[in-house]
Amino acid sequence: MFSAICFSFEREPGFLDPAARVFDRVHGFLLLVERGDYIAVVKAGLELPARFKTDYLGRANRSNVEQAIATADAIFERVRVKSTSPSKQVLRAKTLEADNLENAMPMASAGRYVTQAYSVRRPDGHFQATPSTGRIGQRSDRGDYEFAVTWAATVIDQLGADRDEVAPFIRNFARQLDIENLDPGTLPVLFAVDVPKMTELLLAEEPTMRLVQRNEQTGEPTQLTTAAVESVLEALEEGFVVHRGRPDYRIKRATRTVGTLRRGKIRFSLRAFNLPALRGLQIESCRYPLGDDEDARPLIRYVDRENLFTILFTDPTLAYVDGELFRDEALLDGGGSFLRHLLPAEALVNASSEKGAFTAAQTEFSQDSVFRIIVDDIAANDDVLVCDDLGDEWADFIGLNTQARPPSINFYHGKHGALTLGASSFHIAVSQAEKNLGRMTMHPEAMEAKYGGWATNYAGPNVQSAIARIVRGGGIAGVRQRIDEVREAPDVVKHVYIVTSSLSKGQVDAAFQSLAAGGRPSAHFVQLYWLLMAYYSACAEMGAVGFVVCQP
Repeated sequence: MFSAICFSFEREPGFLDPAARVFDRVHGFLLLVERGDYIAVVKAGLELPARFKTDYLGRANRSNVEQAIATADAIFERVRVKSTSPSKQVLRAKTLEADNLENAMPMASAGRYVTQAYSVRRPDGHFQATPSTGRIGQRSDRGDYEFAVTWAATVIDQLGADRDEVAPFIRNFARQLDIENLDPGTLPVLFAVDVPKMTELLLAEEPTMRLVQRNEQTGEPTQLTTAAVESVLEALEEGFVVHRGRPDYRIKRATRTVGTLRRGKIRFSLRAFNLPALRGLQIESCRYPLGDDEDARPLIRYVDRENLFTILFTDPTLAYVDGELFRDEALLDGGGSFLRHLLPAEALVNASSEKGAFTAAQTEFSQDSVFRIIVDDIAANDDVLVCDDLGDEWADFIGLNTQARPPSINFYHGKHGALTLGASSFHIAVSQAEKNLGRMTMHPEAMEAKYGGWATNYAGPNVQSAIARIVRGGGIAGVRQRIDEVREAPDVVKHVYIVTSSLSKGQVDAAFQSLAAGGRPSAHFVQLYWLLMAYYSACAEMGAVGFVVCQP
């Protein structure tokens, strides 16, 4: 069954002064095709109101879209993906294009991303799909309404077909699960607002949405300034711990409950989120004059409606992103892929500080400090080693192994702390490691500023020590020569090491074994897993390999 309507209406051109009273006549077209449990909406010149879609339409299941479009014979030409990590340091989203992405795209970190849209080439044509919204298109010549109805019915039949096979390429990414199949014992542990998406909506060169504060007495709207919007987004950037509640889950900031989540049959809903920075704020479309958007709503209600948040769970394989639940199948190997990045170092068992104490006559870092352990043990094979702990450090130590084949560039980030399976002690080190990945190219112009600092001795807290920053490799001239040689080497490999005394590989292994036996990991361990997996993935994206050197 189908129905259609075509009509014209007048619209104010956005580039003209409204006082000119000039209107543009626009023609709109809407075709609805109903078949089984699906409705196809074919439109031009208009948009369905968001409230209408929420009240009357549901999204096609992601797996059904995959079965209909990402068939086994599909060749992927374009894909847009989004990170499942709530970390603000990782690559948030990316779009890749190639004649055949399966042959051209590096897949080392694919499991940390969910597909948002893709274009495929099949024997029966070129198709585009946006699984998160259920949008499907096909490249073709213009056709009449009968052609559109027939095409829509064909796609609907494909959505309802019972197929087991999809393209192997799509299986590399995080897999979608139905919330109704979520184990009742699997609980949310972390909540984070999708600040990057909010930033795109509110602060783009041509923003599509704006934040509005209404006067409590008069109701008059005032648009927030750019600085005020940035302040609001900054308040939303942190990750919030989630606790069990009845019936809703409680979102906590420190010891205070600031919001609630509810698990429904098809989605998680954000019931409340009461931060002082959000009080009284509304969000509305920039398509309308200030205050005239009838669909304007409180900011948090918009975040909920548009699914602009991420949830992590006691099952660390799961993440709720863009209103859908995904599983990172990389963890189904019992944590093997995670553990392979943990390198045990016996020397860290006796670590007592990060850098140790300093005196003016001191020529080496203190015994049993993490810095000294890096010099003597972790980076022992590097024939060039420099302490880069300056005001603009790229790493605590930068090392080169020019004798091995292939040669390597190694960045070391040292941290000390009590043993824990939590993520809090890693945030600073991971952030520093990720933001400096681009520096591993050691571009000649960037290096010039480094050489002057490396020629000085290390300055501790209120003490100028006698510790030379160049630990191995000769003088500045020798270090410069070897950096130039390694930089130009076609087979050079890049390693990033977070060296910490606050983690034990044995304890991590035990946590995974407990998980495999049906145990429930702590919320802190889940955060640790996702934080470090995001770090490993960020390194892979930049052509490096990330490791954590820790206690056995």
